[in-house]
Amino acid sequence: MRLLEPYFLYAFLALAIPILIHLFSLQKHKTVYFSNVAFLKQINQKKSNITKLQKLLLLLIRLLLLSAVILAFSEPYLSDKEDPISDKQIIGIYIDNSFSMNATNDKGLLIEQAKNNARSILNAHKGKDEFIFISNELQGKHQRIIDYNDCLEAIDQTNIVAPVLNVKSVIDRWNALKQNEINTEAELYIISDFQKTSFPNEFHTQDTSFTTHLLPISSYPQTNISIDTCYLESPNHSLGQQEWLYFEVSNASNEDLENLSVKLIVNGKQKALSTLKVPANSSANAKLNFSNHTTGTQEASVELTDATITFDNRLYFNFEVTQANKVLSIYEDATSTALSTLFNDAIFDYQTKEVGKLNLSHLSEQSLIILENISNPTSGLINSLKEYTENGGNLLIIPSKGMNTDSYLTLANSLNIPAYTKLNSKRVKVSSLNKKHKLFKEVFEKQAKQTEFPSVNQYFSLANSYSSSEENVMLLNTKEPFLNSYTKGLGTIYIMCSPLNVTASNLEKHALFVPILYNMATQSSRAENIYYTLGKDKTIILNGKSSTEQYRLQKGENIDILPEVRTLDQRIQVNIQNLIPEDGFYTLTNQEQQKTLSFNYNRQESNLTSLGIEELQDISERYAHINLWQKEGLQLEDSLKENRSGTSLWHSFILLALALLIAESLLLKNWNKKAQIKLEN
Repeated sequence: MRLLEPYFLYAFLALAIPILIHLFSLQKHKTVYFSNVAFLKQINQKKSNITKLQKLLLLLIRLLLLSAVILAFSEPYLSDKEDPISDKQIIGIYIDNSFSMNATNDKGLLIEQAKNNARSILNAHKGKDEFIFISNELQGKHQRIIDYNDCLEAIDQTNIVAPVLNVKSVIDRWNALKQNEINTEAELYIISDFQKTSFPNEFHTQDTSFTTHLLPISSYPQTNISIDTCYLESPNHSLGQQEWLYFEVSNASNEDLENLSVKLIVNGKQKALSTLKVPANSSANAKLNFSNHTTGTQEASVELTDATITFDNRLYFNFEVTQANKVLSIYEDATSTALSTLFNDAIFDYQTKEVGKLNLSHLSEQSLIILENISNPTSGLINSLKEYTENGGNLLIIPSKGMNTDSYLTLANSLNIPAYTKLNSKRVKVSSLNKKHKLFKEVFEKQAKQTEFPSVNQYFSLANSYSSSEENVMLLNTKEPFLNSYTKGLGTIYIMCSPLNVTASNLEKHALFVPILYNMATQSSRAENIYYTLGKDKTIILNGKSSTEQYRLQKGENIDILPEVRTLDQRIQVNIQNLIPEDGFYTLTNQEQQKTLSFNYNRQESNLTSLGIEELQDISERYAHINLWQKEGLQLEDSLKENRSGTSLWHSFILLALALLIAESLLLKNWNKKAQIKLEN
């Protein structure tokens, strides 16, 4: 037997009080004289002996009564644990309140059962214990150690939310919150349906420094169909362009799905419909084709019908459609007919401007700017090109045979690119291509055995570059660059080392000329994500200028959020954390600009496979720091109390004290009755 409050044993000193009272009784005896006292002396002696026995018995009962009360206050218990039970513990309670906990079993909703189990955990622990409450939304008000009442309130307010936590995030938060109580014994209770996506293999070995209690809640067997991901083939979209949307559908059931219908909705109208077959417990990839008929922001979704679990039936996304990809060629004397011919297409808005008549304020609107044979770029043009590339524009520099090297040196220093050094007049050839470069994306279907590369008669050498962003696109057989790319802010700068004319090279007549210039004009670094995932994407990075105006994230009339927004490296960073309550289209706006953002629920919850009771039992048996509980209600509460404080014995000592008190009363009543009878006789 052990004592939870052993300092109450000092109260045993109080046992001296009844002993002293009995030993030093202040009662005075009266002496009565008789002529012959022989017979009376014998009677008195016998009567005196009985009184002493009664007093000793009464003293013993009172000592036992007082001892039982003292031991009851000391809270004795029986425990199989080797270490004594601590006075104070830090108790962590994690309630999985993700979408899967909205399922049911024969006892009702899983989330309500989880909350009831959490209340049983609270009631099973002493008032001295403190609590840490964790749920999937990781609310700031719960990021501290709280008392019983605050924890009970947090449990009562727990509802189903979109974010999903894996067990590692739960343990990391638990360790972070209890780090200031490292000398206090701590235990963590996890209440969940234990989906395998959130509880991966060997999750129980991540931290063995504390005891973890598992309280599984299982639902009825369920099936689910979900749309997991989607993406558009092209990152750039123009009016009339044919688009291909690729998407993935998962089937979490034991039956194959035949002729599953998936439809594409754009701006509230159905644009395409696809039927596909999805094998059991597997996924299938498919694609839809549609055309862009309007410019501006396109709010779209790909949808299917599944009545069992609905949160993953729809995937929202948005994209921007422009009238055309704007290409501006800035020339000095004359423009290239090859460029005019190439960009004579409906998807391009091609313009040429003489450098002396250029409106610099229109540069920011362009998808690609070409510096074509400019011999002496001005400081105003240089500064505008620097701002343009930093904000995500693409720039192609085609050198002029009669360039002013000092002016180009100023341009190179401003853009952090190597300067042209000297003009070489000798016949060389392009010897290699960097086929991994984004300019050659989907250009080559297969590797040709022999490829005829462009020939070059005149080219400029480049100064040595130490830029980490430098990429060789095309190399000459002299190991010198013919075309290089560099990153500047959000934009890309391409440097061609040969003038664009038939005298300098035959590039403009080569088969590579069209795909290279086409991709330069269409591959915009300004492209942004078409959707974001709730609970996964904590920070959203957007292109745009900084603003002092307050940003708001709005959906309809009921959702109005003020996110933290800051500008870093020419990009807007929106810190959303877990502020977004539901999926759909949101508008990020201030008084200067407006963007549409699409948010979707995390598809991690779509996989319904959970750890079974047998698996959890095996884990509990193999690892001493893992306990599995399968009880509920009062049974769970009583079992947890016994686990917390052992088998409590204070009730027994209270009952013993009551029994002794009754015994004392009965003895005193009986003795008084006998004394009264003798007195009457």
